[in-house]
Amino acid sequence: MKNKILIVDDEPNNLDVLRNCLHDAGFKVMIATDGEKALKRVANITPDLILLDIMMPGMDGFETCRCLKQNEITKDIPIIFITAKLETFNKVEGLKMGAVDYITKPFQSEEVIARVNKHLTIHNLRKQLEAQNAQLEIQNTQLQNYVYHLESLATLGKAINETKNITNMMNKVMRVTLTVFKCDRAWLLYPCDPNAANWRVPIEATKRKYPGASKLNKNIPMEPAISKIMKNALSATGPIVFGPDYEYKVPQSTTEQFSVNSQLCLAIYPKIGKPWLFGIHQCSHTRIWTDDEIKLFKEFGQQIGVSLGLSISVEELHKSEKRLSRKSYHNFVGASRSMQVIYQTIDDIANSNASILISGETGTGKEICAEAIYKQGSYANKPFMICNCAVVPKDLLESYLFGHVKGAFTGAIREQTGLVEKANNGILFLDEIGELSISMQSSLLRFVQTKTFHKIGSLTIKKVNIRLICATHHNLLAEVKAGRFREDLFFRINTIEIKLPPLRERVEDIFLLAEHFFHKFSKEEQKGLQDFTPEAKKLLLKYNWPGNIRQLQGIIHNLVILSKGKTIDIKMLRKKLNTQENSPKKKFLKNEFLDKSKIVDLTLNNNIRSFEDIEKEVIMKVIEYCDGNVYEAAKLLGIGKTTLYRKQQQWESSK
Repeated sequence: MKNKILIVDDEPNNLDVLRNCLHDAGFKVMIATDGEKALKRVANITPDLILLDIMMPGMDGFETCRCLKQNEITKDIPIIFITAKLETFNKVEGLKMGAVDYITKPFQSEEVIARVNKHLTIHNLRKQLEAQNAQLEIQNTQLQNYVYHLESLATLGKAINETKNITNMMNKVMRVTLTVFKCDRAWLLYPCDPNAANWRVPIEATKRKYPGASKLNKNIPMEPAISKIMKNALSATGPIVFGPDYEYKVPQSTTEQFSVNSQLCLAIYPKIGKPWLFGIHQCSHTRIWTDDEIKLFKEFGQQIGVSLGLSISVEELHKSEKRLSRKSYHNFVGASRSMQVIYQTIDDIANSNASILISGETGTGKEICAEAIYKQGSYANKPFMICNCAVVPKDLLESYLFGHVKGAFTGAIREQTGLVEKANNGILFLDEIGELSISMQSSLLRFVQTKTFHKIGSLTIKKVNIRLICATHHNLLAEVKAGRFREDLFFRINTIEIKLPPLRERVEDIFLLAEHFFHKFSKEEQKGLQDFTPEAKKLLLKYNWPGNIRQLQGIIHNLVILSKGKTIDIKMLRKKLNTQENSPKKKFLKNEFLDKSKIVDLTLNNNIRSFEDIEKEVIMKVIEYCDGNVYEAAKLLGIGKTTLYRKQQQWESSK
């Protein structure tokens, strides 16, 4: 591209000579006959060099030069003065004005071309040098920013790695954020859920002048403006910028509560739990965030998200380790692996509404399991009704469950509310459900399907909301195949099954349970017992415990009561175990007890017996079955020990 030369001179001869000379040298030549025309000309086309005559009418060369040097566009254009005089004053004055050189009249073509080329070269070299300097300045700034970027991330990493406590870690991280971004407040908000009822700020760092700690870790009701911020943050791929000069404006409520002028925020996603919202506030002034700051903020957020996830994972792991090493759980006692699985299962299902079937041999703790589900979940403060289907006579079971109206049958002298209605909005526990008759199974199936029932003798349909928990020592699937249990009912009550292991399969828990009962009954019976002898401990672990935990509990209770010394020895324990194993009475009563038709007679002298009379006979037979052990009898009947003692006292006083 040809260099453009502007010649400014009022003498036509000079213009012609210079124009021809420069044109022949390959330059593009422009002319102006005075200073004012020259200024107008450069306003449209910027020359690469100007030849400027000093002595011109009107605006002389000095004034024209002064105007050119004051113009931002033309101030760097090389100017060579043209003069016919050789006075030193003019030369010095011209150089002071910013001219780079001068040529004198008459012109020597070679000199003109040489001086023009010289100053064009100098000018171009200067421009290149300035461009290189500017580039170096940019690169230096970028390098400084990069170093600051790396140092900031290193500082963040150090804050994260200095402590394992998640709260202390995040407090340090927010203080680092406050320093790195030179802002007035840095914070973490949880949960970043636009549909949540509340949100809170569990972690923040702030300058004293702009406190926010009065809101720290307190639930704050969700507002539409905050919900909108969360939605935008969750849908964005990077930080969202808030301020007067940006698309997103700081909500008025945030400005009023926290004195915020500008804000940066980013949704971060730990591996566990809901998203968090990471943000910084500028309160002192309105801030324009640079691209480097936004990029660094994003990387801070990503690193914080990873650290939060790892920290939460570690804390969850520690909690899991604690859960997997629990020695007790509500009224359960046991640290074996099989019991840890039971505890975890209850944790997982406690808040569900699904029906649960608890299976296991007699004495394994099925009622304790049902109580644990009740206490662990959202039903803890709601009704918990228990019905032992093996104890209640089959002809009274429907009334016992669903209730009856007065006069519904002979002996129905008053209206009775059933357990189903009493359990509304809570849990109904049906123990030994495998003992139900086929006809009662049909009634129960209809109730389970519809959650509706009617009292005996009434046509009024009632609806309840209950969670059903059932238990059995039978193999119900085998009972289904044998035709003794309805298949449809089995699938209705067996949404979730918990199988309790027999005591012989959790040997590591035997002594843990024995110690528990030992100390419990020693305190209740006010005995000063201290321990089992080593030989007695070995026998406890070797014995097969066919009666499971209930048998162990009964034996420990008996030994505590009968013990005369400070310890329970092997002789006492072996004698009790041998007595139970060889007891024909117990075996006979067991068989008789399982034959439900021999428990009670429903009629006396061709009249239906009262419920109170039948209840008394049932209770007395169960106490007899338990060898007078009221505690065991109460467990079998599904009622409290205190209730059983009270009923005995009432019967004694009425003789």
